Amino acid sequence: MCILCSDSCQRGWRLLYILTAFHRCSDVMKPFLLKFLQDACASPGVQYQGIAKACEQNLRRTFQYGGRVQYPNSMELKAMLAGRSSKRQLFLLPGEKHYIIVALDVIEELCSEMGLHRVEALDEYAIFLVTHRGNFCEIAGRNIHRCTNQHSANTESTG
Repeated sequence: MCILCSDSCQRGWRLLYILTAFHRCSDVMKPFLLKFLQDACASPGVQYQGIAKACEQNLRRTFQYGGRVQYPNSMELKAMLAGRSSKRQLFLLPGEKHYIIVALDVIEELCSEMGLHRVEALDEYAIFLVTHRGNFCEIAGRNIHRCTNQHSANTESTG
């Protein structure tokens, strides 16, 4: 495949990713679009399997919960067009300490930095923690009640 064709396909998949996150397709088109996305995901060696799976998940969420209420700002849209659909922020927490963190405060701050000021935008983001050994810290609603070092004093947590 030529470079121009590959770039065009990539941009098309990214556009589909954005559309499936924000807009519902018709009930008539839904089974055909789902079948197309499932075929793209299931075929071994097919290019764009990852983004096809993400599009399928977006479409299912959009039909289940409705499309995103808050449209992406320019920074988020640029990230999506560059192929980045999530943002990771690393927090290193020293071991043997207990923390009470209100996740909503962190979400509000991140939304504010992205220029999202509507209350509905807060429901579209979530925070989770994973220790460096792969264990998850539970989030109850919007609160992370207490995350403790599960392994040793040297365990780091990221979110």
